[in-house]
Amino acid sequence: MLRDPMHKATFFTGVVLTILGILLLFWTQNFINGLVRWWPLGFTVVGAMLLFKVFFRQARPSALFTGLLLFLSGLFIVVLNAFTPNTMAAMKDFWPVFMGIVGISLIPYGAQYRRTIRLTLVVPGIILIVMMGIFLLFSLQIVKESFSEFFIGWWPLVLIGMGITLIASGWLGHKE
Repeated sequence: MLRDPMHKATFFTGVVLTILGILLLFWTQNFINGLVRWWPLGFTVVGAMLLFKVFFRQARPSALFTGLLLFLSGLFIVVLNAFTPNTMAAMKDFWPVFMGIVGISLIPYGAQYRRTIRLTLVVPGIILIVMMGIFLLFSLQIVKESFSEFFIGWWPLVLIGMGITLIASGWLGHKE
């Protein structure tokens, strides 16, 4: 049926016009305003499909990272859209959560990378989750002093964290 170029062009044009008509109908009937709040579900669905492939179809480990990243990011934005009237204002306060989502996505990817635990992926994931917690304290104004004042007083913790990371990677590095 679709072997003839004319039939292919007609079919493609029909699909494009149908999709365009549906979108314009939603827009003219103000259905779009309600649907706009749910656009992140697309990320969630694609992420869930990638996770399904990883767990049931033996996909590459990188699909685990991408699937978790898309699934958790989409889910987080859907929750923000559902419970806050102004999502952009909420994003201003909750932006550090995206760092945590990347960290959470890195840890299982690093734990399953070629059937070994890769500290070079797991440790940055943990660091991103810790940084998310610290930045959320300032973003949500739980800590009243400015970040610069806090950092000036507590910067040696960065050296301690780096030292512990190097000790752990040197001690566990031969197992990697």
